[in-house]
Amino acid sequence: AAGCMAQSHPAEVMGVQGVDGTVGTQQWTQIGAVVNQLAQPVIPLTVTQPTHTIPLTPTTNGDQPVSYADWRTTQIRRTRHTPSAYLKISDGCNLRCAFCTIPGFKGDMRSKPVGAVLAEAQELVAQGVREIVLVAQHLTDYGRDLGLRDGLAILLDELCQVTPSDIWIRLMYAYPHGISERLIATMASHPQICHYLDMPLQHAPPATLRRMRRPPDTDRTLRLIAELRSAMPDIAIRSTFIVGYPGETTAEFNALIEFLHTAQLDRVGAFRYSREPGTPAAELPDQVRPHLIERRWHELMRVQQMISRARNQRWVGRTLTVLIEGNGATDDGQPLSVGRSFRDAPEIDGQVFVWGTHPIGSMVLVRVMQATDYDLWGEVAA
Repeated sequence: AAGCMAQSHPAEVMGVQGVDGTVGTQQWTQIGAVVNQLAQPVIPLTVTQPTHTIPLTPTTNGDQPVSYADWRTTQIRRTRHTPSAYLKISDGCNLRCAFCTIPGFKGDMRSKPVGAVLAEAQELVAQGVREIVLVAQHLTDYGRDLGLRDGLAILLDELCQVTPSDIWIRLMYAYPHGISERLIATMASHPQICHYLDMPLQHAPPATLRRMRRPPDTDRTLRLIAELRSAMPDIAIRSTFIVGYPGETTAEFNALIEFLHTAQLDRVGAFRYSREPGTPAAELPDQVRPHLIERRWHELMRVQQMISRARNQRWVGRTLTVLIEGNGATDDGQPLSVGRSFRDAPEIDGQVFVWGTHPIGSMVLVRVMQATDYDLWGEVAA
């Protein structure tokens, strides 16, 4: 097991059936040693020299583990198993949201140099990747530590110079106050960049946002959404929210619901708040009762489900390019492919079901025939 939970609660994670070892968030270079030290017989792990590499150089800080975000570790070759691939452009975060433990694990943000990102992207394209998903804890802060202003926009301009025009570049975890006019213009001007933005907002009322240590300017957020839609009328905007944050009153929750009605977001994920030891939020008074959190979560999802369906219905009769990810058949044997459009991030959003069988990794133009709460159905456009 690897990641934050394995690092913060190793004993509990080791108690899970099937877990033989743990590796923390910045200890991936130790995976081979962990595997080879297991008590039970295992196949020895052999590290082979890749045929093509991204040059990186190691740095360490005393006993601290090497971080992936130092980029300079050993020579690494990216491999793919799907038509999509994640590309991490920075690690760590300079923000200190009251509910979040990430800075405690990963430290402040460290950006991968532009050249390293470009090299990794080019390697992925050479392997046949059709969609590159840019990720970070705070995507829109990229490059600040490198002395770049509008660093993400600069990076995107460079990426679009070295990648084919028919691939997708998707942006995830974009903090709203880092979305500049230049970034919006850059997104609108390059064919590779999906008109899609994942923009975690967490809540709506200023009072709640202040307790979260988040910028409390909801009106500015609504203006930003309007600016994004003005520049890219077809943009799909996704966000996430925390329900039941300490001190959340009925009025605050109702304000969040009203915000959803006003913003008309295409995609929304909601988390039930849970106390995370060591965070300022865990010490706040007026912790919301679990049964109330559950009720509010269901209400939020009910409201957003209706909004998502209405947003999907707008695409019935229109055409979308779909990246095919799998093939199968209906219960009565009719062949059916499944994929995603630019409106759908991998693993978290909806899918597009396309009648017929189509090569995995291909992009096909689909006419939408039906919309459900989260998914679309269609046929290849003539």
